[in-house]
Amino acid sequence: MTIETQIFLTHKSRVQGLRTRAGIVSLLARPESNPKLAKGLKLGVMSAPLHLAPADLSGYEVCAKRTQGCTQACLHTAGNPAHMEGKTRARIARTKLYFEDRAFFMSVLISEIAALESKAQRASMICGVRLNATSDIPFERVKIKHSGKTYSNIMELFPDVRFWDYTKRPNRRNLPANYHLTFSLAEDNETDALQALKNSINVAAVFRTKRGHALPKAFMNRPVIDGDLHDYRPLDQSGVIVGLRAKGKAIYDQSGFVRSG
Repeated sequence: MTIETQIFLTHKSRVQGLRTRAGIVSLLARPESNPKLAKGLKLGVMSAPLHLAPADLSGYEVCAKRTQGCTQACLHTAGNPAHMEGKTRARIARTKLYFEDRAFFMSVLISEIAALESKAQRASMICGVRLNATSDIPFERVKIKHSGKTYSNIMELFPDVRFWDYTKRPNRRNLPANYHLTFSLAEDNETDALQALKNSINVAAVFRTKRGHALPKAFMNRPVIDGDLHDYRPLDQSGVIVGLRAKGKAIYDQSGFVRSG
């Protein structure tokens, strides 16, 4: 039996179990399902996000450093409103599974990442995974067991996969080499954002800039790059502000989370 066949059979078995336990099809979204992540395909990156229910929507807190502004403007609200009910139900189911049966959750996640990595390799592409698309969990601290071995985190198990996230948690240090973080600016964490820049961690800022219009050239005395061109942040040069245009409910933000530039 080839490795590809083993991956397929394991993945199929885990997906069936996921449907039975949580009533959902998968943990990771398809690489082409998110327009911004799909742009990475043109860069040679096949990536998939994990969407959990943000804040404490599921009854479990997944964004420990969230602010009022980012909670109200969360990207969970972006997208087609007609799909909101089903999207929210699936994200709540995933989040509850993570907290209530983590061993099974991680086993499914491992099989899905393995399948994605195999697919990316066949296409001669980089495999990327964003674990906190709508959450802020320090996955580098989540130990996992696989094939009789204990790993410090899922990044250690997949050294050739590039993981990346945005975070509002300050002082996340000793990260795996294949895990890239961008700090997220909110309405009240500029001190942490400045420290992140000093620590060579880029800062993402949301601007009140309409689609098709240019973002500010500079912010916080740093050059601004257009973060909407793609979402594969490991490609970004160091020492910049990753500019993002307000989307979803963020368009109407009055808290200071969304900046004028």
